[in-house]
Amino acid sequence: MEPRNQQNQTPPPKVRRGRRRATRWMVTSALLCALSVVSLAMGALIELFDLTAAAVAALVLLPILLCYGTRYALLAYAVTAVLGVILMPQSLGAWMFAGLTGYYPLVKKQLDKLPRILSWVAKLTLVAAVLFAYLALFYFIAMGGEGSFFDALILGLGEGEGSAAMAWLAVGLMVFTYVLFDILIDRLLILYYLRWKKRVEKWMGK
Repeated sequence: MEPRNQQNQTPPPKVRRGRRRATRWMVTSALLCALSVVSLAMGALIELFDLTAAAVAALVLLPILLCYGTRYALLAYAVTAVLGVILMPQSLGAWMFAGLTGYYPLVKKQLDKLPRILSWVAKLTLVAAVLFAYLALFYFIAMGGEGSFFDALILGLGEGEGSAAMAWLAVGLMVFTYVLFDILIDRLLILYYLRWKKRVEKWMGK
């Protein structure tokens, strides 16, 4: 005869539903992470679109933040960033995703609470700090600390034999893309809450 505390091993319906929901969320998150990595891979293949690919990869993960919350969003970002850097270490897009665009929707949510001008100052300061950190890492790791900052600027942004002016133009395009990325998130959020919310939540299994 089995002990009483071992007779009923079947979890209650609420627990089973919770487990099924957690499994569904993990599978859906993994699928979106895979699509995000594919976007980064496309950017690595076509270098002209590497920054655009980094932005698209972040937008692919946006439903995870909206439907599942910050914890799942951070996990999806970490998985995608690690895979992107490991599989495409030469790609600027993969590094920009890991250093900025991948987690930016989470940061943006907090910065948008500030006054508009102060918010944009903080956002542009963030992108400047990320670019500086990327170039510093490239200078010390890839270049071994040799050469000048302008060499790191040119080589680090993939300009090859180009000039410093072209590299600074690339920096300007990065900042411009970053601003468009911020505005695009706002527009997508408006569409999400006005039109897409129910359909997205249904597909995401919320």
